[in-house]
Amino acid sequence: MSTVARVKLFKRSFACTAACLFLFTSQSPAETGRDMERFRHVIASYTTSIAHQESSVQRNIALASESLNGTVISPGQTFSFNSVVGEGSAERGYLTGRVLYRDSTAYEEGGGICQVSSTLFNALLLSGVIIKERHRHYQPVSYVPLGLDATIKYGKKDLKVRNPYSFNLFIFTEISGGSLTVTVKSGSSLPYRYEISTEEEEVNLPLNTDENIRIRPGLSIIVYRQKYSGTKLLGSYLLYKDFYPPARME
Repeated sequence: MSTVARVKLFKRSFACTAACLFLFTSQSPAETGRDMERFRHVIASYTTSIAHQESSVQRNIALASESLNGTVISPGQTFSFNSVVGEGSAERGYLTGRVLYRDSTAYEEGGGICQVSSTLFNALLLSGVIIKERHRHYQPVSYVPLGLDATIKYGKKDLKVRNPYSFNLFIFTEISGGSLTVTVKSGSSLPYRYEISTEEEEVNLPLNTDENIRIRPGLSIIVYRQKYSGTKLLGSYLLYKDFYPPARME
């Protein structure tokens, strides 16, 4: 397992509810003077809302974000979310939290970590990195668009990407105003910019003769990444396909 480099950052805490949130900010003494050149370019950024999450989930999100903040992905290195963030166990301070799916809710140990991995995943997609491992949730989640989630199960399911560039990528996390933001920075700008698009198609419903039972149709999601030079589209590339089977709605 490769050692993950990390930028030295300072953490500031603020009074809040039972699950105190932390503001993780990339503005630190490490970003002054010559050191700031290491990550002066914003490569990509992605934000999801945590405003409606329970306090236990917000705490878990804060803990996972703290572990992730300041991570450096070296040129050619494969980043592993589980290796950096670790297990969302009670021994490490994580709580049982409610997970918001599109059609239902569930309580899981470390609930909320997957929102961090999914927010990171979208920022990395926009950074043009190479996806080595990514898993969808069994059901669509509420905090990112269909097909753009990345579920985590320590020891079983991971998020892994490889840095294809000749320079470091720096990951910064920030929780502020009921939102989680993950930003990817570097000392060099990308020669291209990237956008993500999806196509969604409903799959025929299974036979249902009970009017009291609601069934969500199956969903087929196709995810593409577009590569631009300025405003000129250079190509659109298929990244992967997801399929969500039909599910009973609560």
